[in-house]
Amino acid sequence: MKLVNFLKKLRNEQLTIELKNGTTIWGTLQTVSPQMNVTLTDITLSLPTNKNPQAQAAFFLASNSNNTSSNSSSNSDIQLQYINVRGNTIRQIILPDSLNLDSLLIDEQQLQRLRKSGKLVDDSSKKRRRDYGTNTSKRLRRGI
Repeated sequence: MKLVNFLKKLRNEQLTIELKNGTTIWGTLQTVSPQMNVTLTDITLSLPTNKNPQAQAAFFLASNSNNTSSNSSSNSDIQLQYINVRGNTIRQIILPDSLNLDSLLIDEQQLQRLRKSGKLVDDSSKKRRRDYGTNTSKRLRRGI
C-alpha cells in the first residue's frame, strides 16, 4: 500500500507533522492529495528552538493574520483554524499511539481480489487446499 493511500485513511485523526525547516504542526487531518499535500484543521504551529529565518517569516505572517496565541508565555506557538502543507516540505508524520495500524493497513481492493481468486476464505470451517501439479492425491499437511 502506498503511503498516500494510508494517510487518506487517517481522516479526522489528530497527528503531528514535522517540516524540513523544523516547524512542528499538530492538528486534525482533513485531506491528503496524491502529491502528499496535507490539509489540517484546528492546528497548533510550533517554531523550532533554533529560530530558522524561514520559519520565523512564516510565523510572522501567520501571527499577523491571526492575533490569538495559544500560550502567552511561549511566543513560538500559535493557534490556527486551517493550514495546507505542501508535501515536499514534510519531514515526518507522527501518528498517535492509540491508532490501530493493523486495521488501517488492510487494503480492501486487494482483499477483494484475493477472495475472488479463492486464495482467501472468509469461512473458518472451510479447509484450505493446495494443488501440487498432477499428483493431487497426496495427503494435505495440517500443522504448517
